[in-house]
Amino acid sequence: MSDVKIAWGLSANGVMRHISEVERGKTCGCICPSINCSSPLIANQGSKKAHYFSHQTNTDCSGESALHLAAKQILEESASENSNLILPEIHGIYSMADMAGEVVERSRVELACFQLKEVKQEVRLSNELIADVVSQSIKYETLAVEIFVTNAKDEQSEIKYKSVGVDAIEIDLSALSWNVDRNDLKKAVLETANRRWLHCTKKYELDRELKLQVNDEVNSANQSYLANIYDIAKSLSANLNMPNFTWPSLKANRKLSNSNTFTVFRNPRVTRFNEEWLPFAYGYKGTAVVEGKTNVDVALFVAGNHHKITSSKNATLLIGFDEKSDTDYSRFYLDWRNIDSWQKRLEKIADIELAQKEREDVQKIQKVSSFAHNFREADEVVKMQILCKKLGLKPPKQSSKHVYCWNASWDVWRTVVWVYKIHGNEGYTIDSSAIASDLWIESLLGFSTNDSAYESRRKMVGFWLKKLFELGFLRRVGWTKYEVEKSHLKDFLPWQYIK
Repeated sequence: MSDVKIAWGLSANGVMRHISEVERGKTCGCICPSINCSSPLIANQGSKKAHYFSHQTNTDCSGESALHLAAKQILEESASENSNLILPEIHGIYSMADMAGEVVERSRVELACFQLKEVKQEVRLSNELIADVVSQSIKYETLAVEIFVTNAKDEQSEIKYKSVGVDAIEIDLSALSWNVDRNDLKKAVLETANRRWLHCTKKYELDRELKLQVNDEVNSANQSYLANIYDIAKSLSANLNMPNFTWPSLKANRKLSNSNTFTVFRNPRVTRFNEEWLPFAYGYKGTAVVEGKTNVDVALFVAGNHHKITSSKNATLLIGFDEKSDTDYSRFYLDWRNIDSWQKRLEKIADIELAQKEREDVQKIQKVSSFAHNFREADEVVKMQILCKKLGLKPPKQSSKHVYCWNASWDVWRTVVWVYKIHGNEGYTIDSSAIASDLWIESLLGFSTNDSAYESRRKMVGFWLKKLFELGFLRRVGWTKYEVEKSHLKDFLPWQYIK
């Protein structure tokens, strides 16, 4: 005998019987419901184990079709009672964006049941499709029902039901116990078991209704947008309540030979919008005059659609309008199209300015070089006169002692350091080592750059910076580094000796 245990057997009159509904042993009169088996069954109804049917003879039967066939017969019996079959929820949803990018979405869930009137098993609906059950409702509706115990229907089955135009559901009994009784099976089939649509005509009808509803709302919103755009167009033509536009800039970047960069800007502005405006898909098109002389096309449209705007070969001003923004700065999007000729003219202007700046830089370098040369060649008195003129001070009456390592007098080197490293440089950091090897100071004084001279300068300037720190002119930020705190001192004489 087979070891397979099943809870349902097929009686002699063709009715599926639960193990609890038959007599004990071989007298149950049931056979295996599997089409490939049909072996006699024994009703095992002992006191210790769960009751079950077993095959009387050895067989490879798995008993899988028992619950499947029992469920189909449950539907037949329920039809005779006009019972309600709970249907899966019908979910409808449709969404669409209006021309401003706002998404309008509508959804609906409908609950329904199917009141059974007639049920037939194994009904052929096409050459490729045989339904487990086809039922009729008291409203003369047709519904196919597939019972899922071990194998669920795939996408191809859904396509087949759609092709024959028959509504169909699948009831999932795969989680039920093998020995579920009649009452629990009936409740699962009619109400509680998971179920899904394989094909649902009402689903498509619901989607169509929602689509029409959404389309109406989107069309209404779009008409409102276009009405606002037209009002703005008329205001522009009448020069009334002109928005505070942020006009887009044309730019041309250039790089100097000293690696510095600069940019030439132009901001073309419309000085007059003409009266005629023609509608198009996303707004209105018109014409305008830039800077009182150049004619351009204008496209005024609902913001977010600039990439959809087609324009002629003429220079065109795009004006996107976003009515949901709070300020003109963010409410209007402006951009230029087809302005290659404008850009080329700007590039030529940038080239002219580049050449001018290069000449000015050369002249500046020559002037600075000439100043450094003349200062270096001047005597100590003239040097102090030049430095004191920069500070607005009277020069000292007597010259101080010459210092070899600086190639200048005490008065001159201290005043040079004050003028070019401290005076007017609040917040800057200075360092004695950097000052002792500074190239600009070297060009002014012509001092020796050997190690010995450098070390002497470093010590001297380090000592002097410490004195300035003690006076409160500098703030120490490192061992030899200071930050300039006070440098605009009318009565301070940088060359004077500090005790």
